[in-house]
Amino acid sequence: MIATTPRTPPPQLSAPSPHRPGARIFAPNPGLRSTRAAPLRHGPALRSARRHAPPAEHYPQRLRTRPMTPPPETPAAIESAMRRALDLARRAEGQTRPNPLVGAVILREGRVIGEGFHARAGEPHAEAQALTQATEDPRGATMVVTLEPCSHHGRTPPCSDAVIRAGIARVVIAQRDPNPLARGGVERLREAGVAVETGVMEQEAMLLNPAFNTYHQLGRPLVTLKWAMSADGCTASSSGHSAWITSPESRTRAHAMRAAHDAVLVGVETALMDGAKLTIRHVEQPPGPPLRRIVLDSQLRLPPGHPLVTETQGRAVVVCADNAPADREMALTSEGAEVWRLRPGVDGRVSLADLMLTLRGHGIQSVLVEGGRRVAGQMIRFGFADRVAAFLAPVLIGAGGAPLSALTGDDPITTMSDALRLHHARFETIGPDVLMEGWITRHLFEDVAPAGTDR
Repeated sequence: MIATTPRTPPPQLSAPSPHRPGARIFAPNPGLRSTRAAPLRHGPALRSARRHAPPAEHYPQRLRTRPMTPPPETPAAIESAMRRALDLARRAEGQTRPNPLVGAVILREGRVIGEGFHARAGEPHAEAQALTQATEDPRGATMVVTLEPCSHHGRTPPCSDAVIRAGIARVVIAQRDPNPLARGGVERLREAGVAVETGVMEQEAMLLNPAFNTYHQLGRPLVTLKWAMSADGCTASSSGHSAWITSPESRTRAHAMRAAHDAVLVGVETALMDGAKLTIRHVEQPPGPPLRRIVLDSQLRLPPGHPLVTETQGRAVVVCADNAPADREMALTSEGAEVWRLRPGVDGRVSLADLMLTLRGHGIQSVLVEGGRRVAGQMIRFGFADRVAAFLAPVLIGAGGAPLSALTGDDPITTMSDALRLHHARFETIGPDVLMEGWITRHLFEDVAPAGTDR
């Protein structure tokens, strides 16, 4: 009797894929054998092969390219995991600049089997941390992450490749990465057969990194206007004295705000009147780039020996018009200050538009503007002010005080319908004072797509 080789049954088709409408995924067929013969290894030979095998990153072609059926996770479980990821990301607040805050959670059938967050620039990203901390094999699980896994090799390897190698079947992302150098993780994951969903709790993720998002979306730093005022709306007495309107608790909070920004900025009048150093005190200095202490001084009126220049914390920067006296520049730079010469505006002062471009060129993602009123008013007028942080103290200064109404400058408001109304305002009691924070711009609120929509 002639022996015959049984025909290998064809691969079975699974249910329609949820990744792409109409597409189907090939299910594994236990009866299907490889057509390439290979010697079987077992015992010592198998252990030796594993020990001497190159690491997985030496075989990029081995990253899977066939879709995997994503595990069933309920919307409630996904939302809960995303909230957990956002909370994890906030643990590193002020520690990751210039990188964004990111958190990640790995789910299997509603259970958290791994989680992590990006702790500091140069250290492992949230996805890698979550995979490292996983309590069981994450293959076939769902990863929930606040920001799109990166696709480029910076100080750390691409997170999207780590997710693929780990065998994650589904990735749920709150926000696509606005940085064009890092964007592309979604496409990389889908090419490898990973199911990807974006836009889940995107609004919360956008506000998690307002400076990072503004920097990459608008091409300029996030600008926060900060001031302290009395109950009758004054920022100083008739002589210009303003130390101190608010309580020690509020001043500590103000220093924490400085620590959360890349730069703090004042006009030359404020610098001369207050003798401001613009340093971080009363709170711990964060890691990352040193604080830039910036003064706008079109004609370099700031004298050598001024505390803002001689202070060694961070970097002192004096921004002037390009027609400012050269000898004054030499006097300031000899004491360690940086001098940036910019094109003057129509009023002869430094062009704020050029200033924003220069700040971006130096990698500055956020600026805290602490005065004076004219500088704050110009930031509002030209559309560069994003949000306000105003400390209100239970103090009455009375007649002759410097009114905050000077913010309007040469464009006074005549009717309430023309008034600039802040949105998403919040109030907080700090000691005897009240802190009011609110937004002027809307790019972090209106540029949000419905969940599941790619952009």
